[in-house]
Amino acid sequence: MPRGPRFVFQNAFYHVFNRGINKQPIFLKEKDYQFFLNKLLDLKNKKKYDHSIYAFCLMPNHFHISIHTRKTPISKIMASLTTSYSMYFNRTNNHFGPVFQNRFKSILIESDSYFLQLSQYIYLNPVKAKITHDPILYPYSSIKEALGKEPLKFLDEDIVRLIGDTKGSQKQYEKFIYDGIKEDHTELAKLFEKEEAVLGSDRFSTLAKKKYLRRRYKNNA
Repeated sequence: MPRGPRFVFQNAFYHVFNRGINKQPIFLKEKDYQFFLNKLLDLKNKKKYDHSIYAFCLMPNHFHISIHTRKTPISKIMASLTTSYSMYFNRTNNHFGPVFQNRFKSILIESDSYFLQLSQYIYLNPVKAKITHDPILYPYSSIKEALGKEPLKFLDEDIVRLIGDTKGSQKQYEKFIYDGIKEDHTELAKLFEKEEAVLGSDRFSTLAKKKYLRRRYKNNA
């Protein structure tokens, strides 16, 4: 059965996620993480797809990225990233066949407040997985850039609009992240069980689904 079209908008925020096939590790050594990060940075610096990154975290068997697209569809950006990494992974780790489990999953995000909610989820992944007790100690996320503890490299400068550029606002955001350690994220995690989802107001969700249905009808006509 052919897959339907994604929720595709210009100037849209997405939270994208993918894991290794059969939940197997996709990062086996430091070099693997660095290749993925270099590719992520290369795509940003070349501005080939005109997109921005607002948060990411690479886990041993999956990754999370918060991304803002403009004219280029999210599927094209992610295909470039994951295809390049899959070819590298197979070549250097003597692996054959697919690296990732199906196509990536995506959550269409309505606004800044929903971005903040998902960014908390992203940065607490290593803590929830008991890899570290402190999210800022985890080396494969953008949390230090987001908190102003490192210069912006991966993240778009507009992150200061979402979080703030003063020490006070960054401290508030840091507190927000750490407060999430004691929270239950079960309901939020359910979004990643779907191939795609919408996180926003009822009105936003309804409009997104109407557009999806129109595109699906057009493609099947």
